[in-house]
Amino acid sequence: MERTGPVRADGSLSEATIILLHAVSQVDLELLRAVRIRPSRSNWFRAPWYRYHRGGAITIGRTIWFTRIWFAPDGSGDGSLRSTWKWLLHLAHEVGHLPQAERFGRSLWGKARYVAAFTWQYGSRALLLRRPIHDGSRLEREADLGRQVLMQLIGQAGSDHPVVTAIHEGDAQATRKWCAQNTAKITALAANYREHNSVSARS
Repeated sequence: MERTGPVRADGSLSEATIILLHAVSQVDLELLRAVRIRPSRSNWFRAPWYRYHRGGAITIGRTIWFTRIWFAPDGSGDGSLRSTWKWLLHLAHEVGHLPQAERFGRSLWGKARYVAAFTWQYGSRALLLRRPIHDGSRLEREADLGRQVLMQLIGQAGSDHPVVTAIHEGDAQATRKWCAQNTAKITALAANYREHNSVSARS
């Protein structure tokens, strides 16, 4: 079986990745199939501006911009199972921003309002000395549902987990089967996260 990893060469998510992220994040399949993953060097602003070794990403509209360490052979672009797991964890968070971006709209004005909303939440938390500034904001907590569910499902197994191997090898059938077997647990974990983080269910 051909190894594809989470992201295809054209920047789209592999089908196996879409299946898993839809299950844990509850983001619509349409959005997951429409999103494109791009290196930050491809946008005019070179955003986001995280340091190389820290890495990071930013979601604008239906594009997720990842910093260059994610594509580097000596970073998370080395094609290993460990990198596949790291990609999945970060993607599980970033795709949570897609429904938020849709709510604000995909026009230039909508994207500007979207960025302003995040800036306001981070800034107000900083002024009020509320920690953590970034991760504690409402929009970030809402987006983090998928990542938190995924971490609790796979836990310390990380890159050794069968579903991570399935994603690594592009095995959509095995991924779908695993998600179906864990539907009840995923539902319970998502409900628990929403309850304890004041996050409403996705429409």
